[in-house]
Formats: sequence, C-alpha cells, structure tokens
Amino acid sequence: MSSPTTLVSNDDASHNDASAVPQNARARKRSETRERLFEVSLREFRDVGVAAAQIDRIARAAGVARGTFYFHFATKDDVLVELARRINARIARRVAVLGDSQSTVKELLIRVNDAIMDEHSRVGEAELLGDMLSLYVRRPLDVQDPRHNVPSLADELARHLRSAATRGELQTSMSPEQIAVVVMTSLFGIYTRIPAGEELRNACEALIGLLAKGMSTAD
Repeated sequence: MSSPTTLVSNDDASHNDASAVPQNARARKRSETRERLFEVSLREFRDVGVAAAQIDRIARAAGVARGTFYFHFATKDDVLVELARRINARIARRVAVLGDSQSTVKELLIRVNDAIMDEHSRVGEAELLGDMLSLYVRRPLDVQDPRHNVPSLADELARHLRSAATRGELQTSMSPEQIAVVVMTSLFGIYTRIPAGEELRNACEALIGLLAKGMSTAD
C-alpha cells in the first residue's frame, strides 16, 4: 500500500495567501499607530515638558484610545527610550564607518562628538534633550534596541579604542569598554547643561582634550 501524501489544493493556497493579507495589514496599521503616537508624544513633550505631558491629551491628538498608548509604550519614559534608541543607532552607524583610519585618540573622540552633536541638534529643546540623555544613566541597557542586532554607540566606540590599544596608543589600565562609558557619560553631562552653540562645542572639545591627554601615549 502506498503511503498517504498530503496535497495542498489551489483553494487552500489561495486561502493562505488571503489570510496573510489581513495580518500584514494589521501589522502595518500597528506600526503606523506607534509612529503617530511617537511623533505626537514628542510634540507634547516639547510643548509642555515630559513631566507635565498628559497621556490622555497625547492619545486624543493621535486619534486613539488611552489604552492604545499603553499598548505601544508602557510609560512616557518609553517614548524617550525609543527616541534615544533611534539617535543611538544613527550615531553608531556614523562611528562604524570611520573604519580603521588609525586616527589618534583625540581625533577619534572629536569625530565621535561631531556625530553626537549633529544628531542631538535634531532634538531641539535643552529640557527634552536632558530628559532623553538621562536615560543613558538610568536605563543604559534599554537604549540599545533589542529588536535589532545593531551595535550601540558604546560598542562602536569601544571597538575603535581597542584598535588604538592594539597599536599601543593607550596608556590607561581601564578597558576600552570602560573608557567608552566614561567618554559618553562625560560628554552627555555637558550636553544637558550647556545649550547648543559655540560654547557647547568648545566645552566638548576641552573635555576631549583632557580625556585624550590622560589616556593616550601620543598626547
């Protein structure tokens, strides 16, 4: 007796294709709703500040129920986490393409800060920037997006510092990973205290000079 075989009829295949369409449409709608809530939330944060922002007002402006906000973002803080993730990923990609140019430690940190400055200038208001940057201290593990296997800014900076250490350009007992955290924390501290402009750039470059001199054999 021949063994039974499983056959899929044209009707079954058509049914599977048809059922995939609503699923894709629902996923697209959820993505669009999340993006709309994200943009409306940031607008609310800029208008009244994160502390005074109201979920009801955000949901109403986005045209959804209050519960829909919580479906996408557990708290207002999580909107800032999403913003930080996006900025972190963009900066990390810019740092990644620096390649193995064998820049000095100071040159590397200046180029990293240029990328940070360009991206953070998009945030605008100093208060919102401060709220977002505080996440790097309060929720550092959340800033790297677990949905995508993308190296964080700290990972990319540490990778370049490891190359500098291999070339014998670092004279510190700290690991490249520890140095990356110190550099980022110090720079972000300045960003939260000094408004965008020449004063901010000068303060960052002064800090970079100090850090580079303390860790580099070349300076």
